[in-house]
Amino acid sequence: MRHRETLDSHVCPDPFPRGRRVYEDATSALFEVDGKAHTLYCQNLCLLSKLFLDQKTIYYDIGGFLFYVLLSKQPATAVGSFSSPADATEYTFVGYFSKEKSSVERNNLACILVLPPFRGQSYGQLLIELSYELTKMEGTTGGPEQPLSSQGFHSYRSYWRRAIVQALLGVLPQAEKYLRHSCGRKQHTSKAVVEQRVFSLSRLAQLTGIRIEDVLFTLEDLGLLGTWYGKHVVCIADDTIQQVISTRRINPGMRMDFSGLQVDNDTMQESLSEQESDDSGPNSSNSDNESSADSS
Repeated sequence: MRHRETLDSHVCPDPFPRGRRVYEDATSALFEVDGKAHTLYCQNLCLLSKLFLDQKTIYYDIGGFLFYVLLSKQPATAVGSFSSPADATEYTFVGYFSKEKSSVERNNLACILVLPPFRGQSYGQLLIELSYELTKMEGTTGGPEQPLSSQGFHSYRSYWRRAIVQALLGVLPQAEKYLRHSCGRKQHTSKAVVEQRVFSLSRLAQLTGIRIEDVLFTLEDLGLLGTWYGKHVVCIADDTIQQVISTRRINPGMRMDFSGLQVDNDTMQESLSEQESDDSGPNSSNSDNESSADSS
C-alpha cells in the first residue's frame, strides 16, 4: 500500500480476538466465532483461506457455520501480533477450522486452514484434535466433510491412528464384563481372551468421537480388525498394539492439553440449543455448505 490512508482504511476497529474462548494452553488459544453474529469477519476468513486452498468454495451465507480461530501466544515484543485488552496477552493468527452448526452427515469440520509460516508445527493436528474433542462433548460422533484432499487425508489418517491406539491403550472395560454386555449371555472364559482387550466398533467410536466408518477404515489399515460371534470386534493383546505402534511409527500422545478446554456442560447445552433453533428457522437450508475439507 502506497498511502497511509489506504492502510488505515483496512484496519478493523473491532477488538481482537473475537468470540468465546474455548481452549487455551501455554502457547495457543482457540476462539469460537458465530458466523451469524460476526458475518463480515467470518466471510473474510473464507476469502483468506481461498488464497491457500485450491479446492475452497466460497459461500457468503455463512450464518449456519461456527468458526474456531486458532491464535498463538507471542512475547510482548512480537511484531505483527495483536493485544487483547482483557488480559494484555498478544496473539498471532495461525489458522482456523469451520463446521456446520447442524450437519445431516455428522460433519464436525467443513474447512481447515493453517497459514504457511506455521505449518510443520503440529497446529493442524491440534485443530483436528479440538474438532473431535468438541464432538465428544456433544455426545456424538463425526468426521470431516468429504471429499478430502490428499494432504487432508494424510493428516486425518495420522490422527485416526493415534486416537484409536490411545483408546486401546487407555480407558478400557474389563473383557469379560464387556463380552457379557455386548454378546449376550455367552461368555468366553479362555485365558487368552481375558488377557486381551475387546472392543466393538461402536464402543471405539464412542470413546474417540470418530465415525464408525472411519474407525473401521483405521482398524483395517492397521490390521487390528477381527470378528467374534459374527460381530466386528477388536481383540488384541498389549504387545500387538505396541508392535503396531513401532512398525507404523505412531506417536500415541496428543498435541492438545485437555486441561485447557474451557467449555462446560452448561455452555455446550446452550450452544446445542442455539443450533436447534437455527435448524427450525425459516432460513434453514441444505445449501449452506461452505467447503470441502482441506488440511494443512
